[in-house]
Amino acid sequence: MLGGVSLSKVALSLTLAIGSLSSFAHGLFPDEAGRIDWHRAQIGRPTKIVPYAFNETDTGLFAITDRNTLASLSPASGKIVWRQTFGSDETIKALRVRDGRALTLSGANETHVRVWDAASGGLVWGFSQPPDANYRRGSGAAEFVEKSEDVVAVVGDSLVRLTPGATVPVWEVPLNATAAYKRIVLEDKTAFVVGDARPTKKNPKPRMQVVEVDLESGSVKQKYQFAGGQAVRSNRVVFLQSREYGSYVVWRDEKNIVWFVHRLGMSDPEWEIYHAKLVQVELMPADMLTSTMYEIDTDPALNANHPRFIMTYLKDDKIKTIVVEMYRSGDKLEMRKVAGFRSDDAVVAGCGISAPKNDAANPNAPRAVVSVRASDDVSWRVYTDSKTPTHTGDFVYSKDTYGPVRSATLYHVGGEPRVLVQTSGGLVAALAPGSSEPLWFRDESLSHATDMAFLELPPPVSSAEYAAKATDPSVLGSPVTRYILRWAESAKSIVSWVTSGFGFFANSPDAVGASGQAARTVAEELVPASPIVVGDHFGFRKLSVFGTSSGVVAALSTQGGSRSWTRFLADNGTAVSIDNVFVTRRNQPMSTSAPLVTVVGRSRVSGNTVVAVLNALTGEFADDSELTVLPYSHAKVFELPAVDTLNNQQLIGLVYRDPESQTHLGIWPSTASAAKAFCAVTEPVFFDLNDGAGSTDLRGFRAECPASEAELDSWAESSSSFAASEQWKFGLPEGETLISTTGYDGAQSTALLGRVLGDRSVLYKYLNPHLVTVATRIGDDETGSRGIGIYMIDRVTGSLLYSTVHANAHVTKKQPFLAIQSENRVIYQFWQEGSPATAEAKAHSSAVRGYVTVVADLYESDKPDTRDESRAFSSYDLVLPHVVTAAFVAPEPASALGVTRTGSNISTRDVVFGLASSKLLSLPDQMFDPRRPKRAATKDEQAEGLVPYAAPLALDPKRVLSHYNAVAGIAHIRAAPTHLESTSLVAAYGLDLFFTRTSPSGTFDQLSPSFSKVNLVVTTLALAVGCLLGGPMVRRKLTNQAWA
Repeated sequence: MLGGVSLSKVALSLTLAIGSLSSFAHGLFPDEAGRIDWHRAQIGRPTKIVPYAFNETDTGLFAITDRNTLASLSPASGKIVWRQTFGSDETIKALRVRDGRALTLSGANETHVRVWDAASGGLVWGFSQPPDANYRRGSGAAEFVEKSEDVVAVVGDSLVRLTPGATVPVWEVPLNATAAYKRIVLEDKTAFVVGDARPTKKNPKPRMQVVEVDLESGSVKQKYQFAGGQAVRSNRVVFLQSREYGSYVVWRDEKNIVWFVHRLGMSDPEWEIYHAKLVQVELMPADMLTSTMYEIDTDPALNANHPRFIMTYLKDDKIKTIVVEMYRSGDKLEMRKVAGFRSDDAVVAGCGISAPKNDAANPNAPRAVVSVRASDDVSWRVYTDSKTPTHTGDFVYSKDTYGPVRSATLYHVGGEPRVLVQTSGGLVAALAPGSSEPLWFRDESLSHATDMAFLELPPPVSSAEYAAKATDPSVLGSPVTRYILRWAESAKSIVSWVTSGFGFFANSPDAVGASGQAARTVAEELVPASPIVVGDHFGFRKLSVFGTSSGVVAALSTQGGSRSWTRFLADNGTAVSIDNVFVTRRNQPMSTSAPLVTVVGRSRVSGNTVVAVLNALTGEFADDSELTVLPYSHAKVFELPAVDTLNNQQLIGLVYRDPESQTHLGIWPSTASAAKAFCAVTEPVFFDLNDGAGSTDLRGFRAECPASEAELDSWAESSSSFAASEQWKFGLPEGETLISTTGYDGAQSTALLGRVLGDRSVLYKYLNPHLVTVATRIGDDETGSRGIGIYMIDRVTGSLLYSTVHANAHVTKKQPFLAIQSENRVIYQFWQEGSPATAEAKAHSSAVRGYVTVVADLYESDKPDTRDESRAFSSYDLVLPHVVTAAFVAPEPASALGVTRTGSNISTRDVVFGLASSKLLSLPDQMFDPRRPKRAATKDEQAEGLVPYAAPLALDPKRVLSHYNAVAGIAHIRAAPTHLESTSLVAAYGLDLFFTRTSPSGTFDQLSPSFSKVNLVVTTLALAVGCLLGGPMVRRKLTNQAWA
């Protein structure tokens, strides 16, 4: 007995010692870095890239983008050094970099001139021009004044000279709205502002207009027009600037084979030149009329005494390209060809110029020109002062993934040329001579994401199951077989774990990335890795499928953000604009049919609807299909409550109007089996339709199926659409126009039909799946009467369920109206101009000026335990809901709203705000309860979880889901459930991408990451050993007691 006791103590001590050591070994979790949440900072597709040499060794890349972002990129890695994001309506029209400063001009009627520190991105000084009634759309230009820190800019309808620190311009010249001025050309003592003249009865054709201004005094020297039929931004017009020769405009009339060369400041063209003198070959007139011209660069700091430009023309049905240089021959200025090359299907627009070294001030320094030729691969050449390229290179990439090359920029690092190529799909890649692999790349395609959908991935199965499925799929038809295979695989895993020393001697996670893959080269990163086809047991790993306005569809893993696949969609070579992404076939356990995503967009060629059906796991077209262009343009797209049983595909409804303004509902897939599935739905399909923002009514329609079976059989061959009959019309009151309509986002489910009160009674929720919230604008700024009207209507009958008015509310692009519906709750936010939003807000504030969040809860009755006794909800049984509202003052403006979702909706919900300050804020649902008492809470109210009402919403830093990440430009928030009821996945996208997971009610159904599974196993084993060793001792003791 003594030996047995000592043995058990030793065994127990050893097991506890091993367990204590294991807790230290698993104290860190590096494999979760970048997987629970991840952030991708983006800038958008660059519209202009300016290389700038800080010194002989340090070069910077500065870009303005179509997402209104100014960014500094590292030439070595492409990473963002700093960025500044502007407002959604603040288009950046000009960028100049000089003397360590970056100059931008942005905005439309309200113009902003800003000078930034090029190294840090900090604002040095700025000037804003208030809205101008004479502003001409498209106006805007800015230039640094040489040998000065001053700036000359077109702001509003004026030309101004600005100096740092001054609150008013040095001088201001009214331009009188006679042209849209888009170009400023500066010489030593003169400023030329050039624009597109406004057509008149005397001169109905387009013409360019010049205003010549004294740079010191601001006095107007002259004003004249020239180049009839031309526009400033045309592919038949270039500007040339030279310190020695002055400033010139070169153009070719549309039906003329002659180029005209005009010296700014002179009323007539100075001289003419013919194509043949430049290309030095005989050309037919038809070939000459195909010529186009592109500017290389017009920055006076880079231009030599011999300014250059690019010309393309057609010869023998092949595109030719030449580099043209202006030079002086005696007393005359002439043009000559510096280099020429064939470009076949090249897009030469955007070719760049750059000085090899930091000698931009030297007018005789050689300048380099890059040309990019794009076919299946990309080849590029760099020319200086000879017809032979000094550097060449190639770049291999997939057009099906990123689209064709659309522009190129040249810069130098340490005297060596680098080429930046951009594609229509949003790829920016840096290339070096002698290598087909990019130095680095940026994928900016998802900065234009318009919609996304979550794809549930199948749970992981054992390799034995995969092997059995590959050999004989019928083997896995028995659940017993699958159970045995999983047990066998688990046994192998346990043996492997034991032989590895219980995980102590496993490979270090530092040897692989966060996604479990080894480090990859830049070229390997450019091509998406093997598609992600398997999820996890908890539903954390899904595919988020994005559609973009640049024609790119991409699938990213929710764990780590790694790209699974990318597909570029184009109609006749032009990227389509994608509006909606739907998962129309989901993963089925052990199914041989791949899941599908259906993408709906518009063709930029015809304006018609385009549809593509893709394999959701690989991005390939499904069933050998291709992009389909439909014979109409959709007005609305939504999922239909029907599934085509022939291919197990969810139906999509496409609402459109024919040329006679009749409304129709097309369905996708457009097949007879899909039509039969649609008409087999027991409940009719209703939808609402309007003419967009600014319309004055809302209409409701019902889709009508064919009356006979024969008509239904011929449906796919005849019209491929169903007629829609108008059921109701909701006209807005006079003086009101539509802002937006909001319905439920996807399928809604609820765990509780009512709200349990503190006294155990129930307040039943008003759950109407056809509820639509309509927001209208009341009055306008001109009349001084402003406000927002809110109408909640039923989509089936058009019945008005609730309405209210918010006086002095204001909606603009900078101050948008946002709304979201979830279960029986409607939440919306708007800007309030110094007047109480509601009676609730008035009780706490005499004048609310700021962003107001209003919450409306809908209940079946104001009396507890009272509900509609009908077995099924019907919109025809008009039951007006009892609406409880409350208003809260938001701490910051929001750019997007969202609500978390869980599998059964048992967990409480969080309301997620995308803030204009680039934060993602999650606030508990209870905070927005409109039943919060405006006094001290009673015991029943406390038991219900209600806290006293307070108008201001507190911004708790602990509730910021994005932590320290600045998630810029949040426009959409999407949520998806996981297999754990406590956890919801949240994705925010707009300019940046951000993904995380959150648990509004706490992680009540999962173990903490710090929980030691090894300790649990060791403790269990120790207890088992203790029982085995202690059992004989106990039995012996009991036997002795019985004999005593």
